[in-house]
Amino acid sequence: MQAPTPNSAVSTASKSLWERRAFEKQLLNIIPDLRAFARFLAGNPTEADDLVQDTVVRALNAYEHFDLTTNIKAWTFTILRNIRINSYRKRRFEELDDATMATMSVKANQEDCIELKEVICALETLPKAQREVITLVRAGGLSYEEAAVIMGCKLGTIKSRVNRADAALRAVLGTDFRGPRPVRQTSIATEDLHV
Repeated sequence: MQAPTPNSAVSTASKSLWERRAFEKQLLNIIPDLRAFARFLAGNPTEADDLVQDTVVRALNAYEHFDLTTNIKAWTFTILRNIRINSYRKRRFEELDDATMATMSVKANQEDCIELKEVICALETLPKAQREVITLVRAGGLSYEEAAVIMGCKLGTIKSRVNRADAALRAVLGTDFRGPRPVRQTSIATEDLHV
């Protein structure tokens, strides 16, 4: 005859089952957050979904190490981030094709930063009205008409200020910044040719 199972063993098993279900429910609830974080890290939806899947599998396998009183989002985000870092480490030793190399290399921006500082200093030398209009039209990408409305000026005034500001900037910045100016294409209507 077998001895009856103590109540403590049954209650421990049911508590363990309850904790596992609570863990799984929390994990399911944060999958959209994991997916968003993975897309941010990977930049590619397919790769992001693979990261999320690997994260969920690892989290389920490591359930015994998780304390239900801690933050599951932080725990799983750490797992996801570590998976991403490890995948980069593995890829370092793989052969990379030209397309991958092109996406990984970034042009050094030290010269751009220096040039930007020079342009900002040159802008400071302009009168306020010219500085404002060149910022609106050249940096902000607004049309002359939009700049005229914003500044409360006539269209001709805006064009004149932009022209003077361009000339002043070219004079201050020197020949290094004088690239070929874009050629404006003008079309002559056939009616204008008939006199």
